[in-house]
Amino acid sequence: MKELHNSQLRLRKTIGILGLALPILLLAIHQHLLASMSHYYYTSASVFFIGILSAFGLVLFSYKGYPIEKEKGEKVSDDTITTLASFFIFFTILLPTNCDGAMGPIRFCDCGYLFGHHTNWMGTVHLISAGLFLALLGIMCVFKFPMGNISDRKKNFYKVCGYTIWGSIALIGILFGIEKITGKDLNDYLPGYTFFLEWVAVWAFAIAWLVKGRIEEVRLLFDKSASKIS
Repeated sequence: MKELHNSQLRLRKTIGILGLALPILLLAIHQHLLASMSHYYYTSASVFFIGILSAFGLVLFSYKGYPIEKEKGEKVSDDTITTLASFFIFFTILLPTNCDGAMGPIRFCDCGYLFGHHTNWMGTVHLISAGLFLALLGIMCVFKFPMGNISDRKKNFYKVCGYTIWGSIALIGILFGIEKITGKDLNDYLPGYTFFLEWVAVWAFAIAWLVKGRIEEVRLLFDKSASKIS
């Protein structure tokens, strides 16, 4: 059981570190700000975009979390949420964003790079999948992480991270809607707004998972010390 718990802690740390690294690596490798993280699929930074998101999906798929606690009124387990999130992130990778509208130089737009395309419906599926992926991460932060014997301060911290994720998604949706209504590209006024809001959402989740993992690690060490004393 302890080995399983240690494995979960390592998985949690992996997700957190990958989340923190992703936006920085995309900018550092390509050295140009693009409209969204998804547009880096068509750049020299694609190896990090595809690799990190794939690793993210595999870790989420393998993460079992905790079973449903019926006495607390849970209806959906950690495992179900993270498994669904993994499916949506794989959809996000296999159905990349539309090649157009990158806002900056991209290298593989017109050479049939992997699953690259100019098709609107595929871009829409990509957008929905990415949004649902982030929304599920928000659910983990708001409803799952605060459970257990932890302080109200930590519970509120997790909830703030979750609300930050949801707020970022909502703001992206609002700005997309404004673009549709006005016919203007808001990147002319707010360059890379989607990229930065995605950055906020990913970091909010990554930090929440790293903090959660640290708390569990301290608790595990305490349990080991207590067992030795007894």
